Amino acid sequence: MRNRGYTLTEGILSVALLSIVVLGTLQYFYVNRWDADDGVRAQLAWTNMATRMATAIELDYHALTDSMSEKSNPITLNGIQGYRSTYVNHVDDPFDGLAPDDTTLPDYLKVTITFAWFSPDNVTDSLSCSISEERGWAY
Repeated sequence: MRNRGYTLTEGILSVALLSIVVLGTLQYFYVNRWDADDGVRAQLAWTNMATRMATAIELDYHALTDSMSEKSNPITLNGIQGYRSTYVNHVDDPFDGLAPDDTTLPDYLKVTITFAWFSPDNVTDSLSCSISEERGWAY
């Protein structure tokens, strides 16, 4: 009568191959899950930034600087910590043909909104617009 079982070497080899297949499959699902989460985070950030920009558009030109600026404002979206910053910069363009006669007002204000996930340094998304008192908004 012959012994028809597997040897120890065959058993170890089959377990090693099965482990490689399982780990590869788990890595595939992990990467896809991270990409899906990244897409959700981007959508949440853009929605939040668009809402903030809509608020900026509704404000008077002269009220933008005082009422919009913020730095690393903590916001929780879908249970995830994020940080939104809004910068309002005065831009004076000397090449627009209006200088030096336009010294009383900057040519336009540039509103930039950034969003960072997990830490204030991890900026992943940003949105910026420019507003001029004479010309209105430009995206």
